[in-house]
Amino acid sequence: MNQLTSMEDFYKSLKDISIINSGLDEKREQLKNYINEFNGVIQAKSVDENIAKQNPEMAKMLEETLVHIKNSTNVWIENFEEALKKEKFRSDLENYFIIIIFGKVKAGKSSLGNFVAKRKLDTQTVQFFKYDEAGQKQSIKKLEEIEDTQFATNNLECTIEIQGFTLDGMAWIDTPGLGSMVKENGELAKAYIQSADYIIYPTSSDSPLQQDETKQLKELFEQNKKVTICITKSDEKEEDEVDGEMVQILQNKSSNRRDSQEKYVNDEIIKILQSNKESVLGDIFSISTHTASKGLEDNNDILFEQSNIPKFYELITKVIKEKSTKLKSDTPYDGFRSFIDNGILGIGSSDNESSISTIKDKLYDLDKKIKESFERFEILKENANNDLESEIESVVAEYSNKITQANSNEIFVTIDVELYKKVVEIIQKNINEIFADFDMALESLTTSFSTSDFLIEDKYKTIKTSTENKNKTFFSGLLNVVNVCIALIPHPAAKVVSTIIMSTGADTYLGEKIGEMTSSEATESIKIGDNKGEVIQRFKADRLKHYELVAKDIYKGMQNSFFSPLQGISQDVSSKLSTFEQNIKKIRG
Repeated sequence: MNQLTSMEDFYKSLKDISIINSGLDEKREQLKNYINEFNGVIQAKSVDENIAKQNPEMAKMLEETLVHIKNSTNVWIENFEEALKKEKFRSDLENYFIIIIFGKVKAGKSSLGNFVAKRKLDTQTVQFFKYDEAGQKQSIKKLEEIEDTQFATNNLECTIEIQGFTLDGMAWIDTPGLGSMVKENGELAKAYIQSADYIIYPTSSDSPLQQDETKQLKELFEQNKKVTICITKSDEKEEDEVDGEMVQILQNKSSNRRDSQEKYVNDEIIKILQSNKESVLGDIFSISTHTASKGLEDNNDILFEQSNIPKFYELITKVIKEKSTKLKSDTPYDGFRSFIDNGILGIGSSDNESSISTIKDKLYDLDKKIKESFERFEILKENANNDLESEIESVVAEYSNKITQANSNEIFVTIDVELYKKVVEIIQKNINEIFADFDMALESLTTSFSTSDFLIEDKYKTIKTSTENKNKTFFSGLLNVVNVCIALIPHPAAKVVSTIIMSTGADTYLGEKIGEMTSSEATESIKIGDNKGEVIQRFKADRLKHYELVAKDIYKGMQNSFFSPLQGISQDVSSKLSTFEQNIKKIRG
């Protein structure tokens, strides 16, 4: 059978696999140190007591963010340690080109492996092995108990452990069925996938490329894995009459059915490949190990050829001859980069909660909340200052009519006590949506002031006066009085008074005195009111300035005890995260 040539060519090529091992120990050690260093810094972070006391909601958000980052760094450490354990699996097979067949339950994985192992050349030896969940390699003796040196299978779970065989320079690894009844089996398969130099992904012809398989392939492509996709179990049985009896005849599925399924799988793969088209090695085609085996047993060339197994052998032979050396060399670095890209950075994966990408999103949300809260705080401060001025004006106006010289000290003290209460209410009202606790902040609020600075006193006006004018006024007035008296006394005695005045020359004397008056100046203070209005205005200005300064100190205290520590933690974590990210990107290369 000419078709057997492709099979022989494959087995012969296994002898010529050239292995180039790449050392990554130094880079792995660097990565481990960076992770541990960052983890140490993050684990030491905690929420300040004042933050928790003054704003429980913000403190909770900060705490949740820190817990998420701490958990993420722990996951990185655990995953890195797990990856190092899996390196033992790879180191055991470091001299082999590792092919892993990876897919769902009953996708034909073990059947394909069995076929490849069974058709080896007579000069070749197959050595079977298996790894348990702890990654420990089991002795070959346990596999020797398997009938016909084939893989152990279980109807419920298919391959229940990592198992495989080595054949010259190739290691063929058969993984547990994804979606098996035991969840750990699927996780075990994923854990070992990173060690693969080359992956064969079978999808059953019964229902090719289901949604979960598409997701798995996308993950493989994101890990830079090189994959060959096959539609397996592409066969069917038809009833036919042989020697008068109805029997089931095994045959390949029709070309039309195969073409339709292959087109569907190709179209779905294109959707998830994006720009990484080199991830898929070879065409996607249908195969059947059952019709291939039947064709070989019955010497049925057509049945064997149409099984497409010869085509499958040609493909993997080409991969081994042309790509195995490079793939083997690149795989350790691909695995290292994939761990950083997917496990830590979160590149190309939106559902990795432990990634730096997710952490950045949470820090962004936290910073946004802090910024919004701070901006709101500034607005509330301004509102409080405006309200403060209004309240001082209102309270003083209420008492202004009651203020006198006698009670001014008492009234001003009363006003300030009331202002103290108003200031407390104003600050609480305007910023209680941000701060829940004011005890510490309001301790700095005081009402003390000196009443001697606000005394109400009479106001006087000093005027200048002339002595000449004053004397003339006096004597003139006196003379007028005399004349009036003479004129008004209706009695004979008036003549006596007049005679006396005139005989004594009093009228002449008064007139002469008025004429002799000389000019001189003097000063005099006249009461014109008090300074009550000025004192009240000065009191209002003083109290406004005082309480604005006190409020300013309170706001500063709130900022120092709340916003500064809050922003400090967020900024420090962001800075440390940025440095860590730069470091791991640098060693990633």
